[in-house]
Amino acid sequence: MKTKLLLTLAATAAFTSFIGVATEQPAHARIKLATLPDKEAVVVRFDHPNVVIVEEERTLTLQKGVNNVDFSWAGTNIDKGSIIFRPVDEKSTTVVLSTSYPPGEAALTWQINATEARSEKFRLSYLMANIQRETDYRAVVSADEKTCTFRHYFKIRNWSGGQFDEADFITRDGKTFEKGLANGEAKRVLVNRWDNVKLVKEYNYDPQRQSEGKILTDYVLKNAKDHGLGAIPLEYGKVRIYQQDSAGTTAFTGEDWGRFTPIGDDMRLNIGIAQDIKVEFKKMVNDIENRRGNVYDTNEVDEYEIKNFKDGEAEVIFTLRVDGEWEMQNSSSGYTSFERIDNETIKFKVKVPGKGEPVKLKFHYKRLNNW
Repeated sequence: MKTKLLLTLAATAAFTSFIGVATEQPAHARIKLATLPDKEAVVVRFDHPNVVIVEEERTLTLQKGVNNVDFSWAGTNIDKGSIIFRPVDEKSTTVVLSTSYPPGEAALTWQINATEARSEKFRLSYLMANIQRETDYRAVVSADEKTCTFRHYFKIRNWSGGQFDEADFITRDGKTFEKGLANGEAKRVLVNRWDNVKLVKEYNYDPQRQSEGKILTDYVLKNAKDHGLGAIPLEYGKVRIYQQDSAGTTAFTGEDWGRFTPIGDDMRLNIGIAQDIKVEFKKMVNDIENRRGNVYDTNEVDEYEIKNFKDGEAEVIFTLRVDGEWEMQNSSSGYTSFERIDNETIKFKVKVPGKGEPVKLKFHYKRLNNW
């Protein structure tokens, strides 16, 4: 008498997956069976950016000899080329002899040889599409703007056609949470929380990020353990920023997209334009010199007047860019320090006193070998 089993990943008609076991049959005889074995474990891994890896374990009752195991996934976004079916026990003597695909069906059949009649646990794994995921964060900044509480959330939406009544969902950084997830359902879970994360508030002038004359206000978080982070790389995601006040309440101050931040790098979050720091730019000198046929050098002086209308001093970081080959001249002035980032980028740090007292930054440089 034939033994019949059905392995299902879903309880709905939209997701009809099943495994049938029978003694060897003619090629045209496909088994569709009605007995449900227990679903002992389901794991959904988010290691790949576009698909998830699903692994599930079921115990099948096998007859001695060749058994047919039938699996179908009508209405579910499973990549059939990724399906792997194997005994959980690596020392098992059970052998998968062959795999066949019935024409016109989202199904396959394995032939499995068992050395004796017994129950055995098998692992079925495959790639599944249309389970969307996204990362987002929430930063609650302290009243003195020196630390924050940083929360990391993971949101999943299931459009795969499959239903997970109970599963372990594993994020890319190895965090596991247990959830049921029906087809069409979305869930958001907190996967990490870091308290007392060090925070640096910066005022940045960068014409490449904002129109000339505007200064941006940024919060900078270093993804390092001595700054309260550094456990994992931070994935790209939206960061919602809240500010605490002296009474302990919080107010929403803005949001920005945090870029992918490896351990040791900075995540920079813009919270808007600084309304009380103003910059005026003037091109003071722009001369051509040392002409050599079609090649020439330039002698240029850029001047920036900065006014800080806050009560206290503010440090402004100027990011300036000069195309091509160039040299900074010693007569540049008005900054406390500078750093040459690359061949075309230099950053100045400028201390600006409060109450509108102006500071002038003079940037004197020569551009060489222009055509």
